[in-house]
Amino acid sequence: MKSRHLLFFLLVVVLLLAGSALAVWHAAENMNLGLDLRGGVYVLYRAVDKAGEDSSDKIDRAVLVIRNRIDALGIAEPVVQPEGSDRIRVELPGIKDQRAAREVIGKTALLRFVGPDGETIVEGDDLKNAQAIYDQYNQPAVSLEFNAEGTEKFAEATKKFFGQPIAIYLDEEEISAPIVNAVIEDGKAIINNISSIDRAATLALQLRSGALPVQLEELEIRGVGPLLGQDSLNRSIRAGIAGLLLVILFMLVYYRGFGFVADVALFAYAAIVMLVLIALNVTLTLPGIAGIILSIGMAVDANIVIFERIKEEMRQGKTVRTAVEAGFSRAFRAILDSNITTLIAAAVLFRFAQGPVRGFAVTLSIGILASMFTAVVLTRYLLRLAAGAGLVKTVQQEVRQREKSFDFIAARKYAVAFTVCLLLVGVASLAVQGLNYSIDFTGGTIMQIDMGKPFSLEEVREVPGLAAATLQKVGRENAGNDNASSELLIKTTELSPAEQEELFSALQEKFSLPDEALLQADSVGAVIGGELQRQALIALLIASLCMGVYIAVRFEHRFAVTAVLALLHDAFFMVTVFSLFKLEISMHFIAAVLTIIGYSINATIIIYDRIRENLRLSRKADYAEVVQNSITQSLSRTILTSLTTALVLVTLLAFGGATLRPFIIALQVGVICGTFSSIFLAPPLWHWWKERGRKKLKPQNA
Repeated sequence: MKSRHLLFFLLVVVLLLAGSALAVWHAAENMNLGLDLRGGVYVLYRAVDKAGEDSSDKIDRAVLVIRNRIDALGIAEPVVQPEGSDRIRVELPGIKDQRAAREVIGKTALLRFVGPDGETIVEGDDLKNAQAIYDQYNQPAVSLEFNAEGTEKFAEATKKFFGQPIAIYLDEEEISAPIVNAVIEDGKAIINNISSIDRAATLALQLRSGALPVQLEELEIRGVGPLLGQDSLNRSIRAGIAGLLLVILFMLVYYRGFGFVADVALFAYAAIVMLVLIALNVTLTLPGIAGIILSIGMAVDANIVIFERIKEEMRQGKTVRTAVEAGFSRAFRAILDSNITTLIAAAVLFRFAQGPVRGFAVTLSIGILASMFTAVVLTRYLLRLAAGAGLVKTVQQEVRQREKSFDFIAARKYAVAFTVCLLLVGVASLAVQGLNYSIDFTGGTIMQIDMGKPFSLEEVREVPGLAAATLQKVGRENAGNDNASSELLIKTTELSPAEQEELFSALQEKFSLPDEALLQADSVGAVIGGELQRQALIALLIASLCMGVYIAVRFEHRFAVTAVLALLHDAFFMVTVFSLFKLEISMHFIAAVLTIIGYSINATIIIYDRIRENLRLSRKADYAEVVQNSITQSLSRTILTSLTTALVLVTLLAFGGATLRPFIIALQVGVICGTFSSIFLAPPLWHWWKERGRKKLKPQNA
């Protein structure tokens, strides 16, 4: 009988693993990769229009103009979308010549012919065609042909201003002022004084694609070269494989039969996540991959809660099958509450995040939902099959109850003292040296350049424009000694695309660099930086408030307040560490803070659920005893979950590269801090508050 159950169990496992492998392979082949993984350019524009005018129609027309220009470049799968009422987001994936593409979409190409009286004669809207040519002197030029209305206007102007100059303005810059020596009635004109035929071709493309109805101000520009994108993708794949293998090995060693079931469910979980990403047409970014890898460590959390519950039921003498059912039943409520609070953090992150960090929120949310499904449905089904096949043994003899556990209530005063000291250190550090904000918050420009060979910062400093810039060597970790420091990172004040090109050209000339040496170029305006600071603070407060409200509804207000205090402690701890060690704070750091808030409250709710359950089982029990027992009963789960998450973060730290390092450090610090607050702060503080409330009620009841 058992052999038949065993064969059926093995058949199900083989089918699950084969199907999961096929699904992952299919998803990997068809996944949309973001700019940071395949290379490309991201630009955020703000429309600058006259006050009081309705700009909604002009934004839509500007989107069409930009899309026409990009289509003319032949870029596959571009993204051109309006954002809000006055912004346009442009993403150009997979391009090789970043500077050329940015030149085409970055120039507003507001063309005007202006008479001597200062009045505009014709504009870009009157243009029918534009072509790059060589003029009669064999110099680069652009020939223009106006439409019927433009032809009529231009003919009238050449009559009126015969013998006088008509100035030609492009983006409010005078590029030519030819003297009218003939009446032009055929609607054809020429723009001279163009430096090269390539520049003439670019200008003709801009004008031919259509003049923009509004001026566009560049708020944010991010460019990643294909080589750097491929390198990031390779690193992420290695980190994901290493993290998955570590978690699988740990679960097998620690839980044996239970661990094998969890590992099979983990493969299915990975397949579900990938298929959902494909179905939703999600664009996978570097932070998004980090979200998937991190969720692998968090995915086993529900399984650990269930397994620990099942083991407790077994210790009470129940059979394996009965213990499995009871364990799932008792664990479900804690799993539901803890994951919903984490989803709240992910939802807030998605609402307030920018660009690739939104991808992190999406993948994290999908991972949480998939882990709940695999734990509650798939793992339960597999455990039933395993129990029927006799693969899951009783644990009565494997685990011994501790005769005396650590006194968590008594340790409360030490935990509070440590927290107060931390608060003082953090305040002092923030007052003395503040925070090391990245350009995400301050605005500025970062350029990453592959120098191709070792170099000295003194040599680079000699290049004009770099005297006041911050220079750093950021060689790839997997490079040999000869190339270990062959990459240059430049951080400076905000540079326009033209200024960036001028700077890179100077570096090219001095160090003989090819065009593809520009690996990355990010430029963020001060407006965006200020908005991100405000949005980050709002996101943190809203996430904490929403979680607090949910906990108050599901538990009671004392649980909610103490949990939120623990969350704020965790967030401030991370800020303190980054201030002390002057680590860079970017939008990814905000993602890490919100993720850890969700992670920390997840652990806190597991303990709170135990407290709630133990209070119901023994209403007259001493609160201190209830809290002590609840923490002790949940301790294995808390430590094991932190350990599996830490294993995954270690792989990300080892293989993720310099781009993700501050993000992963923030997560690692947050895991440690969140574990501490979930055990030593939140439950003991709840006990202290509860005891004070009971003491106040005693005289009234006497």
